[in-house]
Amino acid sequence: MTTLTVMVTGAVLGSGISKKSGSPKPYQMANVMYLAPSESFQNDDHNIQRCGMQEKQIPMVFNQNVYAQFAQLSYPLQLQLILEPDPSNPTRNVVVDFKE
Repeated sequence: MTTLTVMVTGAVLGSGISKKSGSPKPYQMANVMYLAPSESFQNDDHNIQRCGMQEKQIPMVFNQNVYAQFAQLSYPLQLQLILEPDPSNPTRNVVVDFKE
């Protein structure tokens, strides 16, 4: 178990049928949105400077009960996100719970 303490701004859980790539394909999505310090970017062709905060996303387990816990919160608030390896891709973590 790994944890990540961040300022959470919301969560999303959704599913449907995507028709973007021609033939319809079912999809599921579940993410937690949080604030992180803005990061500047510079290379040979670009110099993009940023300050402040930016919203990022981390995958969440696709589970109605986990989403329902997030839906009861008042945002924004600092949470300790509890992460576990994604069963479909063990090289990445997903949010499975949180502590206030």
